[in-house]
Amino acid sequence: MKRDNLSSDARSAWWRMAALLAIAALVVYVRLRLLQVPLERDEGEYAYSGQLMLDGVPSYQMAWNMKLPGTYAAYALIMRVFGQSVGGIHFGFLLANLGALTLLYFIARRLTGSWGAVAACATYALLSLSPGVLGLAGHATHLVTLAALGGFLLLLRARESGSGAGLFWSGLCFGLAFMCKQPGIYFCGFGLCLVLRNALLTRPVAWGLLLRKTGLFAAGVILPFALSCFILWRLGTFERFWFWTFTYAQYYGGYSDLETARTQLQFFLHASGWVKWSLPFAATGLVCLFLPRADADRRFILSTLLIFSVPAFAAGFYFREHYFIVMLPVVSLLTAVAVCEAARGPAGKRMAAGLFVLACAGFVCKQSRVWFEMRPEAVSRMEYEGNPFVESVEVGRYIREHSAADARVAVLGSEPEICFYAHRRSASGYLYMYDLVQANDYAGKFQREMIGEIEAARPRFLVVVKVTSSWLIHPGADQTLDVWAGDYMRRFYDRAGIGYIYPDHSDYVWGPESAKGRSDTKLVIVVYQRKEQL
Repeated sequence: MKRDNLSSDARSAWWRMAALLAIAALVVYVRLRLLQVPLERDEGEYAYSGQLMLDGVPSYQMAWNMKLPGTYAAYALIMRVFGQSVGGIHFGFLLANLGALTLLYFIARRLTGSWGAVAACATYALLSLSPGVLGLAGHATHLVTLAALGGFLLLLRARESGSGAGLFWSGLCFGLAFMCKQPGIYFCGFGLCLVLRNALLTRPVAWGLLLRKTGLFAAGVILPFALSCFILWRLGTFERFWFWTFTYAQYYGGYSDLETARTQLQFFLHASGWVKWSLPFAATGLVCLFLPRADADRRFILSTLLIFSVPAFAAGFYFREHYFIVMLPVVSLLTAVAVCEAARGPAGKRMAAGLFVLACAGFVCKQSRVWFEMRPEAVSRMEYEGNPFVESVEVGRYIREHSAADARVAVLGSEPEICFYAHRRSASGYLYMYDLVQANDYAGKFQREMIGEIEAARPRFLVVVKVTSSWLIHPGADQTLDVWAGDYMRRFYDRAGIGYIYPDHSDYVWGPESAKGRSDTKLVIVVYQRKEQL
């Protein structure tokens, strides 16, 4: 009888290993096949800012936005190791995805058991690859999740061992999650709740030990931010860093109203595709946590993680598809709880496994065209219809081949990836036009600053992006930049080329022939070159 049990355990372990290898193989295959999907604009910002760092330019000196510098540094590290290319960046995020899966496996094994860990990893792998969360792109939310999972696992281990050093390193990981993007602060709150609960459960409460543990964890959280502030202060860019990442970010976060938030949430639910159907599975797992036989510690951990994950996703009520990536750990863990609960009993195991495998197979089939058939350029056009991400590659190549290494480029449009591809520095630190064309208190000032920077830099090339999504002009927005740009281009620039954007392809015309316009598409990128005598 014992031999039969050992044989059964060995078979079970073998099947678990096979399932995990299949999950990893899917992630590796899909991401390797689609390494060359052109960068979208957020990736372009991170890549360009990371490129500046590699060139020795301090963060927030020649490019600024509301993001904290952690993602810029991560991009710089990835490009240092794997090269300043689309493939190198996406290979780095392949490793980040595998790293997140590995951390999630060890977390889930502690909370849901070995088969629950397999279910959690399968859920996370499928959702994180999905176009419904723009998962194939190198978004900051992947890095936030990776760092937060590292902090989560270290914290679980520290709770078991009582290690003060473990608490510090856990806090450090959570602090890095915040440094990659501001909503990562919510995961710091999650970690703090676990630290406090663990200390407060002892009777009598050892207040000195509580302060020590909380202090060690808090020190780890604070260190990355404090060190970044010190470095930026020493480099002379702290003031601009603070304005963009806190002063203006706070203003921007309060700019959304409830009607806009409702509209964006509806758009997310539509655009997320099959990803949204993971929510009923997670909700079932949440209900299972509160069954009478449920473990109280697991209930507290996962319900607290959910409480902090929701505002991380909904920060500022801007419901972008890739923001949902920060929800994937808790959705995956709750799904694993639901699967494990359904598997109670001999018949239940087969039924739960069959239903879960069927759901995963359906999800794979739904994504199969993107994952297994479409070319990288076609994937970009499908995911970001009407956006000039494929065309930016060609525009950047043209500028790089027709200018000296120290030439400057001005992009009138929110396409910082052009500067990355060209490996030329932007004439202005404003990488996005959105903040300049809103009807708010800062827009006019931003426009005047950008005009002054461009006039002072006298850029060799000026790129005008005539794509609505690259501007999103608000009614009543300041028109100063638009009026200035028309006059400035007429006086100092000649048209060098134009890219015509169609749903399934692009056409490029370079040289004098580009002066002849077309009327079959309104989506174009126009490249202007400074007149020789000027």
